[in-house]
Amino acid sequence: MALTAGCGDDGGGGDGAAPGSTSSEDTSGSAAPTTEPTTEPTTAPASDSSGPFDSSATDDSSDTSPSGECILWEPDDCGAGRKCMPYSIEDDGIPDEIQCCDAVDNPALDGEPCTAQEYNGSCVDDCAPGSMCVLDDEDSLTGLCRSFCDPSGNDCQPDQTCKAFFELLLGVPNLPTCMDRCDPLSQDCSPPGWHCIPDTPTESGQSGFVCTPPPPGTPNGMFDPCALANQCEPGLVCVTDDRVPGCTFASCCTAFCDLGEGDSTCQALHPDMECVDWMSPDPMWEDVGACALPQG
Repeated sequence: MALTAGCGDDGGGGDGAAPGSTSSEDTSGSAAPTTEPTTEPTTAPASDSSGPFDSSATDDSSDTSPSGECILWEPDDCGAGRKCMPYSIEDDGIPDEIQCCDAVDNPALDGEPCTAQEYNGSCVDDCAPGSMCVLDDEDSLTGLCRSFCDPSGNDCQPDQTCKAFFELLLGVPNLPTCMDRCDPLSQDCSPPGWHCIPDTPTESGQSGFVCTPPPPGTPNGMFDPCALANQCEPGLVCVTDDRVPGCTFASCCTAFCDLGEGDSTCQALHPDMECVDWMSPDPMWEDVGACALPQG
């Protein structure tokens, strides 16, 4: 199943927030939501605390636990020869329900290459029970196996985050999935071509970062409009229009930057931009910023 990360309430943000400022000023803008490939799940709720981009807040009151005839992260919930999977009636990768589907013999394990059968969202792939094939090529229906996770207790590996995809879409089951953490400054995702994007659909910054498949089309470049967190080229992030000069869409692509290198990299892109602190809560991302207009 292809994962797609949506932007903000207005279709403009990313699965992360817009950057904050390098100083202690309040930057109340907002960033585009994270990524999801065509059917990428969305992440856990945003933090309540205000951050760099907090002009509006994403509604995080909804339950992130998916519902259906089985539990995604319970490998044995459907019995022998079956597995719990998201199912799409149409070939659109957007899950309509959670149900028990056929499993295969000798399945691929978490992190291994995989193939979906029939169409994107058919619920049949060659990954082991408790996991699904996250597509990075919708034409060949191939990708990597990723394990489901319990959103109430992050049972992923230490270098992964339990990210719930589709949490911003009303009436669509969430797909909590273990995704590798990454460094947005070095874009160190594996396999190459996957994008390192914000891991939550918050509009107040302060997110972490995870690897997700690329968008189905050609990624957008610097200053281009965006509606998905993974829609920008690797090394860029989708943030709201008030933080990107010349942006005429709800959100546009801008560059990540290293706070330790100051504003020169951003000012080379546009003289009015600064390297604004993303304010991630985890020390591993303390140097991450994004090139943005200072909050007026």
